[in-house]
Amino acid sequence: MKGVDQEEIARRRGIYFQGFGIYGGLSGLFDFGPYGSRMKDKIVRTWKETMLSEGNIAEFDGTTITHTQVLKASGHYDRFFDFSVECKKCGTKYRADDLVEKRGVKVTLDRDWLQSKITELGIKCEKCNGDLGEVKIQKLMFQVDQEEGSEPLFLRPETAQGMFINFKEYYRFFREKLPFAIITVGRGYRNEISPRRALYRLREFNMMECESFFDPENETWVHDPEDSIAVTFLTNEGKEMKATPKDAYEKGIVKSHPMAYFMGLALRFYSAVGIDIGRIRFRQHRKEELSHYSSETWDAESLTDLGWIEITGIAHRGTFDLTNHIKASGKDLYAQRVIPRKEVIEKKKEIDYQTIKAEFPKQSSKIIAAMKDGASSLSIEGKNIDLRRFLVEKEEKVVVDRENFIPVVIEPAFGLDRIIYTILDHNLSVREDSGYVCLKIPYSISPYDAAILPLMAKDGLDVKANSIFENLLKQKFSVLYDDSGSIGKRYSRYDEVGILYCITVDYDTLKNGDVTIRHRDTRVQIRIKIDEIPDYLGRNPWNGK
Repeated sequence: MKGVDQEEIARRRGIYFQGFGIYGGLSGLFDFGPYGSRMKDKIVRTWKETMLSEGNIAEFDGTTITHTQVLKASGHYDRFFDFSVECKKCGTKYRADDLVEKRGVKVTLDRDWLQSKITELGIKCEKCNGDLGEVKIQKLMFQVDQEEGSEPLFLRPETAQGMFINFKEYYRFFREKLPFAIITVGRGYRNEISPRRALYRLREFNMMECESFFDPENETWVHDPEDSIAVTFLTNEGKEMKATPKDAYEKGIVKSHPMAYFMGLALRFYSAVGIDIGRIRFRQHRKEELSHYSSETWDAESLTDLGWIEITGIAHRGTFDLTNHIKASGKDLYAQRVIPRKEVIEKKKEIDYQTIKAEFPKQSSKIIAAMKDGASSLSIEGKNIDLRRFLVEKEEKVVVDRENFIPVVIEPAFGLDRIIYTILDHNLSVREDSGYVCLKIPYSISPYDAAILPLMAKDGLDVKANSIFENLLKQKFSVLYDDSGSIGKRYSRYDEVGILYCITVDYDTLKNGDVTIRHRDTRVQIRIKIDEIPDYLGRNPWNGK
């Protein structure tokens, strides 16, 4: 995007702008404006269509506020933090690992190591050249306080956990058959140390996530990976090669079949929303980079004016999440597989009714009812009684033809804000002849189908243009009406926000009943009859750049 200031265009044209701007704004918080909101919604719709068209995938819409026990089970409560360091002079905060990595040093995520490396390299504040203080741990989750004495809640740092804890609901929905996947779109929240560069690093951000579940004995998706789109794969050993996702799987570069499959699905989505596939690569995480839940992760990265930035992470989460939620909640989050019939000894815990009645003849019914409700203790006559001692273990021979197992999970997580940043970066360009900016995005994600422009706001041209505008709205087209400024400036205005067609009503329109339709990318103008406009727009004839 050479020669174009994306943030300036985005702010001026109402694509996105800093939140709370009249109060000076807050770093890491951005709002989408009239054009950006529509683009964002269409990108989400394209992503959902890409995912749901594959079958075996269903949607989920979960809450933003999250139960503390969920985050303790997932590991976020104890492990979700970054290392910060603050300038002693001006108070600017930095991520310690970012400062070291900028010096070309391979980072070790350890507080003492980072502290010594900052001292060794003589790293100073990037703003005022002041000395840096002590490296500290910064928790990344935002806490939500309840009434006094209650356990706090948190704004979710990812959308994934709601899908894990509701696994059993979806398992039943899919008739207890694997594999299947769940997708969700929503917001996540992270207390970033140094949010920066507009949509790149945010405190509140938009995510499009997918959790796919597999039998570990058959980790295969229902379709094969993509075999027609090749990109660069960069392994954690530094090896670089061009391959399709199918090639990458068959050559052992990517170990998991579904991981390669979702890489291909990501490439199809990127292509559909106008991302330049030639500026996409898959980079494998180094061992020290892996999240606490991941055994293998590949990032889809896009080359932008910021360099290579992650826009999608595809992680093999194994059985980590479901295992931990089973342990923490005591609930059944297992799947089952059919096995040859066999006789096994099952151990069961049953209520010892005789002992309860002997020890507590008057309160036995109360105790038994509490135990059937799952209680582990009960207050009787001022004393707390451990009800677990009234459970007796019994063995029983049974014939089984099924066994429980914990599914493994592959997670493709798409960062919507960074994807929008990439789309703008890859498609904003400057016309060589005029110096005007043009956003050459696909018609499918253009904020509006067309702009209706009377040549002049007089002589009945505005009345006719308004009539066309109203008629297209009734036919469910998304259109704008604009009679402000010269026609050339209006063309430029809508080129900048990616609207493919400008429909001009001029004096010939009043005579002949036709209009001029101008194409954004080619600037070719044709004349068609007014009653042909809906059919022309309905064909969506965008065929690439």
